[in-house]
Amino acid sequence: MSDGTVSVPDEQYERLAALAAARGVSPETQLARLIDDAYAGLDGESDSPEALPLGVSDCSDGE
Repeated sequence: MSDGTVSVPDEQYERLAALAAARGVSPETQLARLIDDAYAGLDGESDSPEALPLGVSDCSDGE
């Protein structure tokens, strides 16, 4: 993945910073992890629910 610039609105940055602080990383690191997780989901392989990123569901439980 190439380096680039991402613009995050203030309200979303506050949530990103809070999530990063809860995980003990910088907001930039957390954003990079979220982007990596999103790209990893594009390969079409079905991961087990335990392997999915926090807050992501496989929707198999019908809720």
